Amino acid sequence: MNACFRAIALSVVCGTWLMSPLGAVPQTANPPATAFEMRLAETQPAAGLVEAEVPDSSTKVYLHREAIVTNADVVGARVISGITSVNFNVAVTFNSAGAAKMARATASHIDKPVAILINGRVIAAPIVRSQITDQAVISGDFNNSQASAIAAGLTRR
Repeated sequence: MNACFRAIALSVVCGTWLMSPLGAVPQTANPPATAFEMRLAETQPAAGLVEAEVPDSSTKVYLHREAIVTNADVVGARVISGITSVNFNVAVTFNSAGAAKMARATASHIDKPVAILINGRVIAAPIVRSQITDQAVISGDFNNSQASAIAAGLTRR
């Protein structure tokens, strides 16, 4: 499959982030609790940053230690239709505290990466194109099961 079509994009009301491909989401009858977090990241190493590799790429990012938002900042996540009839996305809504954190963090982080982590593992590191506030859409080459697993994981406490 063409890498362009496999790329994930996190779209927000005010802009778009481009992300790396996401690996397959495990499908189990009772999936484990999922810890979601977003962290500011840099493209160059510096004191206090943690190196991480973006899956399915040779890209490395350097993570700030503190999370911007976590599952506790997400009030809703739902599966929505994607570009094709077999492609699905995940719409995410942050609570007011999460929206304020995202707005503060991303206002001064334009053209730099933000890492999305699931269970402590970087799954993508999109570039912030504009300030992000209360809503985002994670889109990519997801089937319905994969998108449903991601949405369920974002709202787990």
